[in-house]
Amino acid sequence: MANSRPPWIHFKNVCYHLRALDAAGFHAAILLTGHYGENWKDLKTLVRILQPHFAMRIYDLPDFEANEAGFCDGGPNLDHAGRVETSQLWTLEPACVDMTRMPPKGQKGAHFAMGSTAYEANLHVGQRMVRNQVEWLGKKMKELLFQYDKSKPASRQPLSFERIERLWADEVLPQLPNFHSMKQLFPDQSEGPPASLAVVSELEDSEYQRVTLSTRSQQPIKN
Repeated sequence: MANSRPPWIHFKNVCYHLRALDAAGFHAAILLTGHYGENWKDLKTLVRILQPHFAMRIYDLPDFEANEAGFCDGGPNLDHAGRVETSQLWTLEPACVDMTRMPPKGQKGAHFAMGSTAYEANLHVGQRMVRNQVEWLGKKMKELLFQYDKSKPASRQPLSFERIERLWADEVLPQLPNFHSMKQLFPDQSEGPPASLAVVSELEDSEYQRVTLSTRSQQPIKN
């Protein structure tokens, strides 16, 4: 993932967001991402590691998981600015979609991030997909709240900042090399990035090692 920050910083931020929700007394939290690639798989791994340490019930998903029927029954349930996302955006923010501005089909050139199936976007299909996703999330919320009530702790003590740092150092860091977004290559890639990017990656790896050692040896952090 070419970015100004290495991917693991995002995952550590998630730890602190969850801590804040748990400290505020929430009984359940749903983490919903519309950004695909490999990171949504790593978020599921992260939640599995963290859940035993939180009273709050946690579930995470990419938005297409809740779009079971997809664009049509059994059809695609995800894309990038194609008929699925354009239809959903048309439903949620109609002022952001103007189908009359579509370039002619087959026209060569850069059309920003538009997917090839965007011409097939349909407002009514978008409304149905969004409605189904809202219903799916509502059911998941009730499921999580039921799980919380079933094993509700007698008392709840918010996790301290120090506890989060220790969880990160002891349980998350050892698993990071297995995270998909921390690998140099995606499953369908056989070659690494250009030499210039490889140098940046090596620098990021060095920084990661430095932060890892610093985290493991730091003095206790007071809440």
